[in-house]
Amino acid sequence: MEKKKINIILILVVLSLWGTVGYRALYRQFSSNEIIIEEQNQKYNVSIKQINKDTFELEKINRDPFLNKEFQHTETAFTKKTIHYTSVKKAIIKPLQKPQTNLSWPTLQYYGYLKSKDKELVLLKIDSKLYKLKLNEAQNGLIIKKKFKDSIEVSFNSESKIIRLK
Repeated sequence: MEKKKINIILILVVLSLWGTVGYRALYRQFSSNEIIIEEQNQKYNVSIKQINKDTFELEKINRDPFLNKEFQHTETAFTKKTIHYTSVKKAIIKPLQKPQTNLSWPTLQYYGYLKSKDKELVLLKIDSKLYKLKLNEAQNGLIIKKKFKDSIEVSFNSESKIIRLK
């Protein structure tokens, strides 16, 4: 019984709130526009006041407000000194080019890598011979620098190449 009374009271409160919201919305829509027009006419009748500019001359200050010292203004003519600069040419040293060695790369084929608990080996075929190599291990002048899933980076005589998986 008590719950039913609370529900009825809450429904009446909600209906009254929605009723006031609806009344205000409809009242604004159907009310006369005469008030708005009168307010707009009052806005156009405003007169603009013009402010005349006041001009005055500033005198030179004889005291420094920050250092609290007095100083005298003396007109001094500054002479411009012309400075002649001489350009200095720097000697450009061309870097020495390394002599090109005609050592050709052996034929390389990458077949993947083997991974066990303690070491990783790369399967690399060098000139038709298959090798199992570790990283940074030299074999016939070849050193494997980096290992990826689909390729490896190999250096040979300070040149590097990337070999793709076959």
